[in-house]
Amino acid sequence: MKRVLLAMMIAVAGTAPAHAQIAAAIGKPLESPDLPPGTLSVRVVAGSPSKPVIGTEVTLLVGGQPQIARTDSAGRAHFKDLPQGVELQAKVLDEDKKEVTSDTFKLGGSGARLMLTTLPWNPGGGGGGGPMMGGGAMPNPRQMSGEPRPESNDAPGSLTVRLTHDDFKDAAPVDVPVTLVGYAADYTVTVQTKKSDKDGRATFDKLDRSGATAYFAMTQLPRNNAIDRLVAVPTTMDPRVGVRLILSSEKRSSTAPAVDDLTRLEKQDRPTPAGKVRITLEGGVDPSQPVTLWDAESHLQIGRGTPQQSAPDPQDVLAEPRFGEKADLPAGALDVIVHGGANSTDGPLTDVSVKLTAPDAASAAGIEGQTSDDGKLRLTVPDPKGQYIATVTVNGKAITSEPFSLEKTGGVLEVEAHWDGQGKPEVLFDLVPRPGQVVYAETNMHGQVFRTVPFQPVPDRGTRATLFIFPRILFTFSLHSQIDDEYLGVGGTFTLSNNSWIPYTTSTDGLIVPLPRGFTGGIVGEQDQGDVSIEPKQGFRLIRPIAPGSRAFRGGFSLPVENGEVHWALDLPFGAYNSGMEIVKVPGMSVDLGASNMQGREMTVPADHEGRPGGTFYVLPQISILPKQSMVMTVKGLPAPAQWRIWMPRIIGVLVVIVMIGGISFAIFRKRPDEAESAERAARRQKLLDELVELEKSGKTEGKAEKRREQIMTELEALWDDDGRSASAG
Repeated sequence: MKRVLLAMMIAVAGTAPAHAQIAAAIGKPLESPDLPPGTLSVRVVAGSPSKPVIGTEVTLLVGGQPQIARTDSAGRAHFKDLPQGVELQAKVLDEDKKEVTSDTFKLGGSGARLMLTTLPWNPGGGGGGGPMMGGGAMPNPRQMSGEPRPESNDAPGSLTVRLTHDDFKDAAPVDVPVTLVGYAADYTVTVQTKKSDKDGRATFDKLDRSGATAYFAMTQLPRNNAIDRLVAVPTTMDPRVGVRLILSSEKRSSTAPAVDDLTRLEKQDRPTPAGKVRITLEGGVDPSQPVTLWDAESHLQIGRGTPQQSAPDPQDVLAEPRFGEKADLPAGALDVIVHGGANSTDGPLTDVSVKLTAPDAASAAGIEGQTSDDGKLRLTVPDPKGQYIATVTVNGKAITSEPFSLEKTGGVLEVEAHWDGQGKPEVLFDLVPRPGQVVYAETNMHGQVFRTVPFQPVPDRGTRATLFIFPRILFTFSLHSQIDDEYLGVGGTFTLSNNSWIPYTTSTDGLIVPLPRGFTGGIVGEQDQGDVSIEPKQGFRLIRPIAPGSRAFRGGFSLPVENGEVHWALDLPFGAYNSGMEIVKVPGMSVDLGASNMQGREMTVPADHEGRPGGTFYVLPQISILPKQSMVMTVKGLPAPAQWRIWMPRIIGVLVVIVMIGGISFAIFRKRPDEAESAERAARRQKLLDELVELEKSGKTEGKAEKRREQIMTELEALWDDDGRSASAG
């Protein structure tokens, strides 16, 4: 059964997101037949494929001798005419001048590609700024701002914040207060403030390494007669290493608008007047419950109010541009269709501005227009080479498409946009902040505490924060299962989403994710075994608290087939949200969903071009169950094990007991043999009996197990015959 579970775990790993596969390949060469033999392409990125590091030097050790190449606009450095069979290793420097190295490898008969990253892999990470510019190996500080990264050379439980004006060569900001706010799982709030040293660094130590506290680093840097509000994404401490992060504003000489990193955590689309704090509520809002604004350091109440319905914000637009090629349109032609409206209204949107630009050229600059009464517009590019991006402005909000090509044929860009027809509940507080003050808002609804992100108000503009009145934990699973002999093997991905800025845990022993009653053979994915384990008769145990965001892990288990049926009863303390399950069909199989509202269907999937086999499945595509309920179903019509497999172990078990009794009788009534030989035979006999009992408990009756059982019985008989002869001789 474990073999089947392992196979399903491998299958689940094969469907992991592409970013996870890329992360596993960082620093490892991949053969690339499209490159000439002896060619190596090294791509350098800053934590994400979308962030190439431009103009940095890559050193390649060729048999110990260095060769140097500089990365191009795509972050690639090329090495040619390399010998086969010689050891190679690529190196690049990160922002702290530490070496980032690849594995040592040798080229075969083709070229190869290799990726290195100067930052921890984080393909969905935020951060402003563009790719690194100019020479040198340091990525753009503004690009890395607010992204925590582990540092093995720092003491565990320490967090070091480095301040800069987007240039590590510029004078570091000195004596600038840096604040670290901690949100603990027990809802306590801590605040520490330290001033940056001569290198612009502030270090906080002896932090909580259990994962039960989320830390928010923040500071303010003056620039261009305004204040840059710098904020890091929350982090929980790694128990083994320290953590470092950078908080960077724009360059001192920059005249760009004030930086507001809070927008990475909280939208600031709707302007809030200076001296005001706007708290918006979303989700299951109880308008009768008050909202309180707190000072994080003193724990004193600043203000208190009840939510009021606000005016709708037409700029709070949800839209997703969709591009498709259209063969009957000439190359360079783009038909734009914009429709939607407030709430669920869907009609043409007129006078919507659309602008077409080319990321790598200025040839498309100035190609723009507005939709007509039918919400449509045609744009034409005279010389459509390369890729283009469309920017569609709805209600003043710019919506940008993914890059697309018009070089071979024309295309259609469809944009469906919607916004709320009425405003959201909100509370508006008056606040003239003192320098460095940290505040947060809190409410208690439905017996639960909800809290905003902590933030530092700034004097020249107001701040907006959101109270999300959502279920604290959402549980989602995606499972694949199949019948193997006497078991239903199940494997897949389990995800717990923590909809709070506060880590979640239930006890110091961790959090239990239940599995169906009667499960056996639990297994956890290798990369998750550090903090996920199997708890017999219960399910998975997550040792560390769930940080803000989500925690996904892979695992598997099995359920026995009894009389041709599998009984599935899964308790769901957190409910199940947008989950799914598939079962490989076998002849005669059916699924009884009982009185549940689940809906399943049979689907046949052909084999794909990547070699994954097709087949017929029973699919439960949308499983949503309220918390504190159970998912119950019965899989019927399964092959039943042969009857001899049921009664044979019982007969053998009885025989084992008889043999044991016979052995005890011999021991009691025989004459004492030589004590040394008797003790040796007794120890061997007991070891064999223990092994036989374990075999019986396992229920295995075929193959190696049956052969070993016969060997044990033969040796036991011989031992008792020897004891009998010894007793007679005595």
